[in-house]
Amino acid sequence: MPSPKENEVLLKVMACGICSSDIDRIFKTGTYHFPTIPGHEFSGQIVALGDNVDSSLLHQKVSVFPLLPCGKCAACDIGEYARCENYNYFGSRCDGGFAEYLAVPVWNLVFMPKGISYEAAALCEPAAVALHAINEARILPGDTVVIVGNGTIGLLATMWANICGAENVFLVGHSDKKIEFIRDMGFSNVISSERENVSDVIYRNTGRKKADVAMEFVGNSESITTTLDVVKKGGRVVLTGNPSGDILLKRDTYWKILRGELTIQGTWNSSFNANKNEWNTVIKYIANGMLPAEKLITHRFSLEEAADAFHMIKDKTEVSIKTIFEMK
Repeated sequence: MPSPKENEVLLKVMACGICSSDIDRIFKTGTYHFPTIPGHEFSGQIVALGDNVDSSLLHQKVSVFPLLPCGKCAACDIGEYARCENYNYFGSRCDGGFAEYLAVPVWNLVFMPKGISYEAAALCEPAAVALHAINEARILPGDTVVIVGNGTIGLLATMWANICGAENVFLVGHSDKKIEFIRDMGFSNVISSERENVSDVIYRNTGRKKADVAMEFVGNSESITTTLDVVKKGGRVVLTGNPSGDILLKRDTYWKILRGELTIQGTWNSSFNANKNEWNTVIKYIANGMLPAEKLITHRFSLEEAADAFHMIKDKTEVSIKTIFEMK
């Protein structure tokens, strides 16, 4: 049982999502040191307070911004905490949310309105990552947008792109079984990169040969090649997929960056400061029903069933989108 220090609270974790990066940490790469409890997509209830913490916070429902900035570098000085030179991170560099209790700084708390469930609150982190990528894409009304990658963040980005007013949003996946599953969930314009030419599908549906914006949420050579293939000259590309290995591009693909004069933006986290807080936007849209993030939860497990949950995702024994741990 952790003890909250000054300016910290003790959080009883109520829900924690499993990210694809957690599967790599558990089965392949490990965390930054051992032992570490993974889990960075979590929510819970405040059950105890450290020194110098407002007593009104007790029993409140919160989600948690998982990045712990150093507060001393040039990036921290301007609130760009995702660029921090010496950050800590719940679930990879220090213990995270696959636990019953966790001590969390008050600064990292994101307070939830009554209408949001703990499960939906746990999805605020991937929803904020997706929103940050969408904001960096600078989508304009009337744009054609291609989202490459049909995992949780890719699906959330698809929702955000529609909210932003894109005229056409296409979602590109690889597995036919998962594509059918996603279509049954209500997503339209889903393309199989294995069976279809993505640019041909865009042209048949829009009369445009290429997309204004292309976004990648997988992190491998094939998906990045697809992303660069489908964007128009002068278009905007956002890369968010977390790679599990080296990325290799053919010369012809690289030339598309140069000769197409593409704008490429990398993203990996979300904005969380006084001037721009994408978590507040996420909460607003989940609360009013415009971002139905919770519908992406396909599987729920207890912590005692952790091995079953991890192996289901790793071995793909079932089609899943977001799998979460529920703590009672």
